Amino acid sequence: MLAVLLFAAAADDAEEPRASLLFYKKLSQTHGHAVNKPFNVTLTVYNKGVGNAYSLIVADDNWKADKFRIIGGGNNFTLDFLNAGDTYEHEFVVKPIRKAWHRVRPAKMFYVDGDAGESTVSHLSNSLPDMRVIEKQDSLEEAAIMAGGGVALNMIKTK
Repeated sequence: MLAVLLFAAAADDAEEPRASLLFYKKLSQTHGHAVNKPFNVTLTVYNKGVGNAYSLIVADDNWKADKFRIIGGGNNFTLDFLNAGDTYEHEFVVKPIRKAWHRVRPAKMFYVDGDAGESTVSHLSNSLPDMRVIEKQDSLEEAAIMAGGGVALNMIKTK
């Protein structure tokens, strides 16, 4: 029995170092989204493991064409490798094109763990709260309406 345990421990020590990836999605603003007002989306991959990750594929298919336009960068990217201890950050710009409630879904990542390429690992980013896209507010127009309302109330004579 002792020999089996020693053999299993020796086999664990001989294992190839493994990658341990963290995947983080962030929006430049958490509220105040308006039609035709762009915002940034940042996807960050951290390799906190002692091994390298290979053939990373990241896809953020959350931004449907009937609600959003990607106007800067791309919502998908690939990396040949991410070494142990390294970080990679990818940013793109999204512009809402209509009023809507939108569920912000996690982005997806696939990678090969280690040199041997024996297993492909899939991973999701963090979840974010739903967003509300409203009609763009014109602050100058709002100020004019407020001032006009104040002038109108001041002109009304009371008995």
